[in-house]
Amino acid sequence: MNEIELSRSLKKDSFYLFMEGIKSVKPDKLIESHFVIEKDKLIVSDVNAATKNFHLDEFERIFVIGAGKASSAMASEVEKILGDKIDSGLIVTKYSFGTELKIIEQIEAGHPLPDDSGVAAADKIKMLCNNATEKDLVINLLSGGASSLLPSPAGDISLEEKIQTTELLLNSGAAIDEINTIRKHISTIKGGQLMQSAFPATVISLIISDVIGDDPGIIGSGPTVPDNSTFSDCLNILTKYDLINSVPSSVLQHLTEGDSNRKFETPSVEDPIFAKSNNFIIGNNLICLNYIKDTAQDLDYDSKILNTQLSGEAKQVGIDIASDAIEFLEHGAEVGKKYCLIYGGETTVNIIGAGKGGRNQEMVLSGAMKLPGHKGIAMLSCGSDGNDGPTDAAGAYCDWTTIDRGKALNLNAQEYLSNNDSYNFFNRLNDLIITGPTKTNIMDIQIILISKII
Repeated sequence: MNEIELSRSLKKDSFYLFMEGIKSVKPDKLIESHFVIEKDKLIVSDVNAATKNFHLDEFERIFVIGAGKASSAMASEVEKILGDKIDSGLIVTKYSFGTELKIIEQIEAGHPLPDDSGVAAADKIKMLCNNATEKDLVINLLSGGASSLLPSPAGDISLEEKIQTTELLLNSGAAIDEINTIRKHISTIKGGQLMQSAFPATVISLIISDVIGDDPGIIGSGPTVPDNSTFSDCLNILTKYDLINSVPSSVLQHLTEGDSNRKFETPSVEDPIFAKSNNFIIGNNLICLNYIKDTAQDLDYDSKILNTQLSGEAKQVGIDIASDAIEFLEHGAEVGKKYCLIYGGETTVNIIGAGKGGRNQEMVLSGAMKLPGHKGIAMLSCGSDGNDGPTDAAGAYCDWTTIDRGKALNLNAQEYLSNNDSYNFFNRLNDLIITGPTKTNIMDIQIILISKII
């Protein structure tokens, strides 16, 4: 096999493995596995096999609510299972992530920056929860993206000011848990506050995790989960990223006033409302990584999961992963054998340029710059939702030929990287990975394929 054939083969295999992994965390598959009715008993379980039974004849009405990139597909499966047992419902998902629903109302809204449609959806969901009684069951379908899709600005904060704050945090390189800590405290629905609206109804939250560690308090900013973060934490985060003087004055005033008066704090674990809240993680990144590992073995790759909590600056992570692959190629790989090294997690990008891209594309571009001369190494990094940053690509692919192919087109990889313009670099090389909306979201996936040839 010559170099061109090898490059094409590795690209084909890496894309196949990614797409097969996504199939394992599709909402219909996850709901079907963890949300089961036997006669009049609803059996709900999580990824760790913890199970709880709910007797449907104890409830007068069933409402279905939800938010996130996977919420529409989740709602479709819940409709199939519960049918006319559902009284009414509403979910909000990202534009183009919707599916056909027969009973549950659906609103598409803005992500990663919220919009008026999201505000309207949040108001309707709060109203539905306020109408629920202790004899009702509320089923909450939550997945990544819910934080942006359920904007409900607190105090005197406008939607525009909340958008400005979100943009500043996203561009600063802040981690998702830090961003969500602030989102909780400038919202009337996040950080357990939706549970305040739903109480005393029983609430079952089915959650697809898009965060490292699967903390339900971080996923979607934890609308039905006790919040241990504080207004003081928010001020510390703004200070850490030098944003104190950049955020709108209304946001800073709201956070400062909340820090000085505990009565404004989000509900904590001691609050009795959480006795009626039941949270189940039904899908996560690890499920996907394990499926990729098994599928790669079926393709005769010696496969291994190396890191399930990948984080940090995307540029540096790309360099680190590529360096690990080079070290393995030179000192661990055997001639004639194929290897698959798998990573999962979520990195950040500090945007300083005016280009177009996302954390996965940026990671792959920085990694590509390490690979010339190291024949047989390929790298793919993609967002599981099918969107990497504000682009139509899920991510990108590179191998040892990428930089040289770029030079042949007069593309300077370092200039594109410095300008945060990875999208346009890979677009010229036809190495963007474009899948369209996958309608699930379990963080990012990195696949390194190594084929040592003479």
